[in-house]
Amino acid sequence: MENVALLALLTALIIAGLFLMLRRSPKDDSAQRFVERRLHPRPEVHSRVHSTLPKADPLDPQTRFIEPTKRKPYRLLNDSEQELYQRLCEAMPNMRVFAQVGVSQLALARGRHEAQRLNRMAGRGVDFVVCDHDFSIVAAIELVWPTAVPDGDNAEDVKRVALQSLGIPLIVFSPNKLPDVDGIGRAIADAILRRKHLESERG
Repeated sequence: MENVALLALLTALIIAGLFLMLRRSPKDDSAQRFVERRLHPRPEVHSRVHSTLPKADPLDPQTRFIEPTKRKPYRLLNDSEQELYQRLCEAMPNMRVFAQVGVSQLALARGRHEAQRLNRMAGRGVDFVVCDHDFSIVAAIELVWPTAVPDGDNAEDVKRVALQSLGIPLIVFSPNKLPDVDGIGRAIADAILRRKHLESERG
């Protein structure tokens, strides 16, 4: 009788244990899996996972929309020179206007001897050269701010003498006192007369 009671008690304990195992909560199961991962870690797969992920934006989210620093425009002529160029073209529609021409280049147009004679002017230039329809040189034009340098002691006078020796008159305008179209036309007409005079002196 005692054996039957003991057997029944063991059977009840076994059934109760099985029942508790089947009713175990997911939280306990998660804890068990965490323990198993710690005890039996899987091989590393980080490199393969990272290779499939999109690359992060290298820009700071707080600065990515800031406008980049604007570069200064890379221009052959500044604002004053552009204004004078437009007026020159308007005043002399039948002539040709060239910008930023070297004095040595003008001397070479006269010949190698003149270029060698004025080799000291290498690196110096004029803002504009006005040519006739056949590209014969009429005048050179400089845009210069007035200075307090005594006459005969500034770079413009040296340039003027060099150009006159080539038979090219130099016209100097001030950026803050640009003549109108009619004034420019009169200055060019005067330069044409001076050029004829310089040519006659050259023989």
